[in-house]
Amino acid sequence: MSIAGLVDRFGITIYVFRPTVTTNADGEVGLKFDSVLQTKAFMQPASQSSDVAQGRELGRTNATAYFSGTVDVRIDDELHDVLTGTARTWRVVGIVNPGEVGTSGSAAHLDMTVVDCQEIEAQPRISL
Repeated sequence: MSIAGLVDRFGITIYVFRPTVTTNADGEVGLKFDSVLQTKAFMQPASQSSDVAQGRELGRTNATAYFSGTVDVRIDDELHDVLTGTARTWRVVGIVNPGEVGTSGSAAHLDMTVVDCQEIEAQPRISL
């Protein structure tokens, strides 16, 4: 089955949130995430990795998101499965479109966006 077929049959609605740096009135620097895109993707869980941080292991579930065609997704964007409320959230760590010339030597008809991501702790989203 092609990626387009997987997205059509098993895809879920994904909301892409992009980070921007903000500075509060007291000078505190933070990140603000704004919704920039709503599209459909096939989410494929991959594996779980264990990073050691602060003397303890942290489990991270890796996933791959497949989008039909070229989609504007960037490293550090977040993928959410709902627009508001508590969403499953994935942080983007890598992107490739194998159909783009010179990327991997693949055939040009493989026009899709493949996104490597890690599931992170769900954060409640307030209405926009």
